Amino acid sequence: MIKYVFCDLDGTLYHNGVSEEDAKAVKKIEESGRIFNIATGRIFRQGYEMVKNDISLNGYFIAENGSYIYDSELNLIFTGTLSDDLVREVIKEYEEIKNVKEMEAEIYFKFDGNMLVLNNGSAFNSYSNDFIVEPDFANRESFDNKIGNIGFASNSPEELEEIESKLKEKLADKLDIYFSSENTINLVPKGVAKNKAIEYVVEKEGIDPKEVATIGDSPNDISMIAGFEHGFAMANARDDVKAAAKYVVKNVAEALEIISKIK
Repeated sequence: MIKYVFCDLDGTLYHNGVSEEDAKAVKKIEESGRIFNIATGRIFRQGYEMVKNDISLNGYFIAENGSYIYDSELNLIFTGTLSDDLVREVIKEYEEIKNVKEMEAEIYFKFDGNMLVLNNGSAFNSYSNDFIVEPDFANRESFDNKIGNIGFASNSPEELEEIESKLKEKLADKLDIYFSSENTINLVPKGVAKNKAIEYVVEKEGIDPKEVATIGDSPNDISMIAGFEHGFAMANARDDVKAAAKYVVKNVAEALEIISKIK
């Protein structure tokens, strides 16, 4: 039997809100004795606000693609952040890329529970309106080891593919770099990912990995979809995400219906 379900937010459970069908399905799966958990790339504050009025949030909350894990009482129990030196390396590479070619892509930082950008550019506005503009942030003497993710936002997927390729050339041994949506790429510390965060919870709770199901739609979900036997992908996900999944479903409600029948 599946005991723990880990579900992504954007494009999976959350589509400008949580649908009534999905909210009812989450309630039903929890009433059956299973634990429904969140695993998102969002900062905790954003993710929590997105769903707190629609589902009960009785499980774990994995934020920033595994950089932070909160328990059911919302206590922070795990932190995996970028070192200050690595942050500076990323900034240096980004500046070199922009010096060679003009791009609209904007860098952003998930710092101490907030989203920070260097300027109020249109590229980032299309991704989120919940951010702080701090033009001199990249020049700080110290980042206090409080950056969980660095990201890039652009309205041009081709731009992001170019940035992803160049950063992987230089930093692939230190960072995991991947698309988190069609308009954003994320950089996280090597070994920090949604699947690793779930493994942490699995060990903490003493459950069998076979008792875990995962649901997602984006490349940053591949690690958890492929990393557990019962991985679900949304039908509108990219082909590489669907290829990693055992099941392809139209929505979270359908996934939870299948999960409820797994013995």
